[in-house]
Amino acid sequence: MLAYFLKKIGFLHADDSSLLSKIVMNLTLPAIILITIPNVSLTADLIFLPFISLIMACMGLSLGFFLFKDSPPHLKGLMMMGTMGLNLGLFAFPILEGLFGSEGIKIAAIMDIGNAITILGVSYLTGAHYSPLKNKSKRNYKSLFLDFFKSTPLVAYFIGIIMNILGLHFPEALLDWMLIISRANQFLILVVLGLVLNLDWRVHGKNGVIHLILLRLLVSTVLSVLFWNFLPYDLMIRKIIVLCLYLPTGFTIVPFSMELGYDRDAAGAIVNISLIVGFFIMWGLMIFL
Repeated sequence: MLAYFLKKIGFLHADDSSLLSKIVMNLTLPAIILITIPNVSLTADLIFLPFISLIMACMGLSLGFFLFKDSPPHLKGLMMMGTMGLNLGLFAFPILEGLFGSEGIKIAAIMDIGNAITILGVSYLTGAHYSPLKNKSKRNYKSLFLDFFKSTPLVAYFIGIIMNILGLHFPEALLDWMLIISRANQFLILVVLGLVLNLDWRVHGKNGVIHLILLRLLVSTVLSVLFWNFLPYDLMIRKIIVLCLYLPTGFTIVPFSMELGYDRDAAGAIVNISLIVGFFIMWGLMIFL
C-alpha cells in the first residue's frame, strides 16, 4: 500500500514498475533461486511434488481456453497466463516456515521446481502465442523458445538443480553477496504490485479478472479435495500442498504483460486480488485442517 500511496502523490509512477520488474526478474529472484535450490533435499518419495503445479496449469489452461475463447486476443492471452502458476517464493515460504519450520520450506521448494517450469515456461509461451505484439514483431516460435531458455530465473533454476544433483555449493563469499541481493526481492515485488494496483472493481469485472479468480478457486478446490484424499503422504505434507494450491498468481505475469504488450494494470489486478483472496482462504484452512 505504501507504493500505491506514493504513486497517488506523484512520488512514484506506474511506469517505474517496468524497471523494478527487470531488477526482480534478472537479479533478486535468480539470487533467491540459487540460494535455495542447491540446498533442497530431493528424495524419491517426494518426486510427485514438482508435478502439482503442472497439473494445476493443465487443468486451469484447459478450462480457461473455453471460458475466455470469445475474449479478444489482448485479454485472452493475459487471462490464460493467469490460470497457471503459484507465488511460492514470496508468500508461501514465510508462512510455511512459521508453521512447519524448515520442513515446510523444503516441501514448498520442491513444489517450486515444477512451478518454475509453469510460470517461466508454459505461461510465457502461452502469453507470447496470443500477444498483441505478435504480428507486429513477426517473431516465430523458434525465437520464442530461444527467449524462453534465455530467461534468467529459468537458467538459475537449471544451474541450481545441476548443483543439487552434483552436490556442489557456492563459496561462502559469493553466497553472502547473493543473500544481500535476495533480501530486496520481497520489497521490490510489493512495490511493483502497489504501482500497478487498480481499485476500480468495475473494470476488473469487464476485463475478465473476476472470472479468472473464480476459475483459479475452482481448480484449487477440486485439486485440494483430490490430493488431500488420495496422495500417499503424511498429514503435514498434505496440509502444505493444500495451502499452496490457494496461493496467488505468480508475480511474473506482471513483467510478462509489459514485455508481451498486455494490460499491465489488469495483470497487477490478477496478482493483487488473488493475493487478498488467497490470504484469507489460507488462514481459514490453517484453522480447520
